[in-house]
Amino acid sequence: MTYKRFYSGILAEHILEDIDAEYKKKISILIEELNRESWTEKQRKIQKSRIISNIALYKCFIDKGFSKNKAKELVKEYSFHIAKKRHKLLKTFFYIPGFFRLFRFFMEKGMLGDEIWKSRVLLDDGRYYCVDVVKCLWVDTCEFFECPDLCEIFCLCDHIVFGDIKGFVFKRSQTLGMNGEKCDFCFINEKGKKQKKESEKI
Repeated sequence: MTYKRFYSGILAEHILEDIDAEYKKKISILIEELNRESWTEKQRKIQKSRIISNIALYKCFIDKGFSKNKAKELVKEYSFHIAKKRHKLLKTFFYIPGFFRLFRFFMEKGMLGDEIWKSRVLLDDGRYYCVDVVKCLWVDTCEFFECPDLCEIFCLCDHIVFGDIKGFVFKRSQTLGMNGEKCDFCFINEKGKKQKKESEKI
């Protein structure tokens, strides 16, 4: 979906008419800035595919005269729209028996090394996957582009993506992107609890 279509009826027509073209220009500029710095290839890949789109859109709205707060709210609307789509897909996957094991596998793989996150795993078993993140590429990238407050949107989207899934609980009390000391992720497999009780009965 184009930004023009998504924001139709929300923003004035004169703003919508070139929003997608301006966004593409802004993305190119941000990529050039990333390429001039000492980010690793892996970091740049994540930045280009998952982070700078929000920053580019935010800067487009700023250039069009919106306040920082209004620009942030507009970016949040679109980000929440995308997060709801990802939630729907993840929710479907959790209908697959034993999917939590696969979910843990991908989380473990994603947390390897310290290019994207610096983390420490607290619990990792059939029922829990809990990890503290003490450094985050999303935070670093937003700070690099001088819009640290924008990182809050990524944090809030997690609750949409991982929330409201039967048999699966997502908990987090703080995030680096919202001025916390860490991101204390905890994923709980409630189906694992049920299975354990049933095995104890046998």
